[in-house]
Amino acid sequence: MARLSPLIVLIALLLAGCQGETYLTGGDCLPQPGDDDDSADVDDFSEFDGATLQVYSPLPAGIFYLEEDMELDAEVVDADGEPMDFEDIVWETDLDDDPILEAPSGDVELDWGIHTITVTADLPNGSKLQTILGGIRVQGEHTGIYAGNFAMNIHAEYQGTPITASCLGGLDFVVEMDGETLIGDDGTCTVNLFIMGEMDINYGVEGEIDGDEVSGDIQLDLGFFDLPVGYDGLIEDGEIYAEYGGSVILFDFDGSIDAQRLSPYVD
Repeated sequence: MARLSPLIVLIALLLAGCQGETYLTGGDCLPQPGDDDDSADVDDFSEFDGATLQVYSPLPAGIFYLEEDMELDAEVVDADGEPMDFEDIVWETDLDDDPILEAPSGDVELDWGIHTITVTADLPNGSKLQTILGGIRVQGEHTGIYAGNFAMNIHAEYQGTPITASCLGGLDFVVEMDGETLIGDDGTCTVNLFIMGEMDINYGVEGEIDGDEVSGDIQLDLGFFDLPVGYDGLIEDGEIYAEYGGSVILFDFDGSIDAQRLSPYVD
């Protein structure tokens, strides 16, 4: 029998050691499909472990005017409280179907109403961070609940003698969240006219606001008929003052509306 060369024997042993695998120079073997590969690159997002979402603006129950942008500001911080370079923060409001911002910060314009804003950060490690901010109001500059006085002066004449009588009643109204609509409650005041005795005057106020100008109607109930009377005035810095005037068969009248804002919060 022919003797095998030592070199041939060595090659055969090396190939047997790599059976089913690909031979590499130096005796190493390439992993085959299905083999474990401890050297494969694996993404490590452990720096996001313990991260939190910090929202700086807006604050819950905050009030923002329609004429101004709302600042949105948030960031993701690590377990040590250090800011992280993470941009995928999504802002949503329950009054809109689409996100209002997809960034850590920015300015937005929202429609009037009471918003619930949800801020979400889906982290690369699979964690979801979320903050919900409720009761955020976007409203007109003059929105609020007002209270004050309704004043009326009545001028009449009896047998050639001028007669003046006055009445003063309470006034309550609301400027709605759109900042343009004024709706008042009904009120009553009593005037004593010598020629007619005491007379209860019922009134209700409604109006519209354009900038700092306010105008509308006072619905007067004089007992024997209703009379709408127009008024004009100004509303500034939480105060309203307007004047009105008119006449009926027996007398002329004039007066004023004077009220202050008690609260900027309305339902």
